[in-house]
Amino acid sequence: MRPFATVKAADAGLRVGRFVEVQDQARLYRRLFGRFATGVAVVLAEENGEMSGLTVNSLTSASLDPLLLLFCTRKESRSAAAILGAGRFSVNVLSARQRNIANYFAGQREEHVNLGLQRENGFVWFAGSNAVFFCEREAVHPGGDHQIILGRVVDLRGPEGCDQMLLYHEGQYAVLNPRAQAIPMEIELP
Repeated sequence: MRPFATVKAADAGLRVGRFVEVQDQARLYRRLFGRFATGVAVVLAEENGEMSGLTVNSLTSASLDPLLLLFCTRKESRSAAAILGAGRFSVNVLSARQRNIANYFAGQREEHVNLGLQRENGFVWFAGSNAVFFCEREAVHPGGDHQIILGRVVDLRGPEGCDQMLLYHEGQYAVLNPRAQAIPMEIELP
């Protein structure tokens, strides 16, 4: 592994100089952060018959007591505004077979995408997800050009075994196979 000190703007095809311009720093930052592989999730809400969703890879477990998770969105995101307006949402951790759903909610609208929607108690979610967290909006915090959305988990579901995971790495999707032998759940999921 190269030492951190050798990573230069020139390595990313950027202008070389003692100080990298702010725009170049943002591009380099994004490129380097892309080396951190993440899972892919879709946040989904429905209000007055209108469904809103967005694909995120900035999903984090924030607390076990109470159960809280967080994700980040651009401040100007209309989908995030609609989700926040609904006050409740599902966070769907996608399997590799749901790549078309990730693309759809990332703005690449295909005409015929089978979303496999389920509805119950005012929530909407995707059947076939590796995990689904049902949340109520807990808080929204500023975070530069993004906002940090904190959700209180009020219910959760998932299959006994994990399907292939959909990952995001260096601007592309990747697939991670589940463990050869699944670890049994300590509690039975609905």
